[in-house]
Amino acid sequence: MQTGFLVIQDPFQYIDIMKNVALVALFGLFLAGCASTRTADQDLKKETETPLGSAEENKERALKHFIDGALFDSKEDYARAALEYQEALRYDKNPAIYYALSKDYSILGKHSLAAENARRAIELDSTNISYRENLAGIYLNASQPELAIREYEAILALDSSYAPAWYTLARLYQTRKPLKAVEMFERLIDREGESADLLVQAAQLYLALGRFAEAADRLERVLRLEPGSRLIQLQLAEVYQKSGDTKKAVAILEKMIEIDENDVQAIAALADIAMEQRKFEKAAVLFGKLLEKDSDNAEIKLRLGAAYFGQAEQDTLLLDKARQMFEEAAEGMPGNWRPYWYLGAIADMQGEDSVSTDYFERVTKLGGETFDAWWVVGTRAFEANEHEKVMDLMEKARRLFPQEFRVYLLLGLSASRLERNDAAVENLRKALELNPGDINTISSLALTLDNMKRFEESDSLYEQALRLDPNAHIILNNYGYSLAERGLNLKRALEMAARAVAADSLNSSYLDTIGWVYYKLGNYIEAERYIRKAIEAGDASAVVHDHLGDVYYKLNDPAKAVEYWKKALELEPKNDQIRSKVERGSP
Repeated sequence: MQTGFLVIQDPFQYIDIMKNVALVALFGLFLAGCASTRTADQDLKKETETPLGSAEENKERALKHFIDGALFDSKEDYARAALEYQEALRYDKNPAIYYALSKDYSILGKHSLAAENARRAIELDSTNISYRENLAGIYLNASQPELAIREYEAILALDSSYAPAWYTLARLYQTRKPLKAVEMFERLIDREGESADLLVQAAQLYLALGRFAEAADRLERVLRLEPGSRLIQLQLAEVYQKSGDTKKAVAILEKMIEIDENDVQAIAALADIAMEQRKFEKAAVLFGKLLEKDSDNAEIKLRLGAAYFGQAEQDTLLLDKARQMFEEAAEGMPGNWRPYWYLGAIADMQGEDSVSTDYFERVTKLGGETFDAWWVVGTRAFEANEHEKVMDLMEKARRLFPQEFRVYLLLGLSASRLERNDAAVENLRKALELNPGDINTISSLALTLDNMKRFEESDSLYEQALRLDPNAHIILNNYGYSLAERGLNLKRALEMAARAVAADSLNSSYLDTIGWVYYKLGNYIEAERYIRKAIEAGDASAVVHDHLGDVYYKLNDPAKAVEYWKKALELEPKNDQIRSKVERGSP
């Protein structure tokens, strides 16, 4: 038998009793329900001094305040009710009073006080399931689900057949312990029998766990209970689609459309599957039907445009149709980045670089959730030497794509061009951490460290890259040039430079490197041949012209040497080292 007050459902019940029954009789009922209170009180610390009076008088006073509190509760005056319950506790530390007071504190948003009083009720009566459920509810209201779980587990320890605790605990486990949650739902199904709600809960958990066969089985069982449920049919089709059994998904959706040709959700789902299967023509037909039913729907226009875009691989004439759909979609969803991404892609395909950049920049300003647009804008700004713009853009991208290595690659490259070497190294190391096998990242980091004269680190990276790909010609070139500049291992440097030129014989940087290695080896004839080829290949830098000037000086042709140093100075007017060569007429 539970100890404590009988929980009052209707406070006015006590008023009627008091009108018709002697007060002594009423207290007889009250005392019978509180047989253990006196003993429990002895184990509690006194919160406030109990007023003087006989035990019977204190019980009477406590009951009066308890009833007044219940009356205020019935009027939703929870603050005054709480005051009455506090007063009642001065006369009798009864678990039912703590329970009532905790509920009011919870309603008033005073979660800490609510939990404190709820726990006190449980201390006085640890087997009362209602008290534990109340405390669990308080914890949930206070966003402390782990503590709520503990209480529901205690309830099931008291009564393993208490279904509400099983159900609530299973729901609480869903995000934290999905395997435990699905086990509990299955036990509920075994105990309570199959119900649509329990089966759906189990199916959703199986789906989240990637156990598609079990998810499909539970939804099939729901359909046996509710054969006409469109929502369950759609969910089942989704499960089959995710499991890779597209044939069954399509069969379900086509049957739904056969029953109701205006079933918009089924048509849309079938169209999406067609898009996934790259059946763009079929998708376009289905999205076209949807657009007929809702001609102003921007989302449908977007999807129809995507279907046309997909077909444009075989028929470029459909790009105009696609563009029209995307332009109309953009008008209908001005804050959505997706139409602008497609419009940028179309412009890019048609060679309209400035137009595509404008669209892709709009994607970035709208927080586009695909990195492709950010990459296009960033790389084009990099190629235009707008490195501050790259840095600003990629800093924003980093907040959206913290695990995208290309963000850090561009940040590192632009920081290097801006001679912010420490920032360059930091970002390039992060890019390499996210994509350890990327040769371009290794090369960029090694080159930056090389320029900082941190040769031990740069050489280690070059060697790492060559272990990954012995034929990586950018590594062969850069490493060979680095060794030549330092006058180290020139035989190996020449071998690497030759392999780089063999891979790309028109690359001016590669031609300059092998020429410079020959220069360091004292073979000025071969040096002149390759470095001249580098200049003839076009876009040769000031360094290449400077190198050829040095070569001619060694070939005893100072006039030609000065000629090429002057050309180098034209390309780099602020280069004092080259200026000194021109002025002296010698290196």
